[in-house]
Amino acid sequence: MSNQYGVYGFRFLDTLDKPFYKLYALGCQKVTEHSYNWDGLKRVDGPLLLFQYTLSGYGHIEINGKTHKLGPGKAFMVEIPGAHRYFLPKSSKSWEFYFVQFRPDFIQREWREITRSFGPVVELSKESPPVLFLQQIFHSAARKQITDGYRASSIVYQFIMELYRLGTANKKEKAAWPEKIRQAAAHMENQYVTLQSLEEIAESVGLSKYHFTRSFKNTTGLTPIEFLTKVRMEKAVSLLRSTALTVEEVAREIGYSNGSYFIKVFRQWTGFSPGEFRHGEEMVSFSQMTFD
Repeated sequence: MSNQYGVYGFRFLDTLDKPFYKLYALGCQKVTEHSYNWDGLKRVDGPLLLFQYTLSGYGHIEINGKTHKLGPGKAFMVEIPGAHRYFLPKSSKSWEFYFVQFRPDFIQREWREITRSFGPVVELSKESPPVLFLQQIFHSAARKQITDGYRASSIVYQFIMELYRLGTANKKEKAAWPEKIRQAAAHMENQYVTLQSLEEIAESVGLSKYHFTRSFKNTTGLTPIEFLTKVRMEKAVSLLRSTALTVEEVAREIGYSNGSYFIKVFRQWTGFSPGEFRHGEEMVSFSQMTFD
């Protein structure tokens, strides 16, 4: 992917004491010396968050006593300081990789959510958005185009968002969902008006309430009730914009017994009351709203 190597560090005074994300270093390296060995508990440059992606060759990382081989397409995500060690093993002649490091300020919660989703070691295509973006910002650094803390902050944020987006992409692909989860989703999309309880949804696919809830959340990123509410809110938007039904009538059309509860839920999901949304006063006049 690149024949040029380098490591670039960043310290921008314009955002040093401001609530911005702080890029620390990024680079592309090819290591061949077996002295390449980083112990996460011995480093003095933390606190840092590190993402490293293998281009060719391979390295190893030890995490909690388990060794992972990091061949082409494998990436790891760790916090520094932390109980890990990554190195060039004697069985490998070289290890070529991209990496990016940034401070955890204001972004650690999102980072930990991503690492819980992916795990500390993940396989990514070289054409995946996070890897393409990493390649792009490395070349920007090499050309001296990262010149202030605001640009650096936007880089950190965009990189995290690319990881987030990749982590949720599979959850949106219904074709990849287990059969019972697809059946439950279809049941909610078709029967949203009459469904009254979580137990009823679980029974429709022959699963216990607790097992179904856990499986549905792990697969889709939403609880069953959140998914059902999403279906109802999308239908409500359509009815409010395309019909003259009253708020009470819209509530009944989407499965709520009264308008007061519908108004409360609609405001939570859209930020507006049904009336404000319908008339579009001092706001964008949406014809459709997606809640993905």
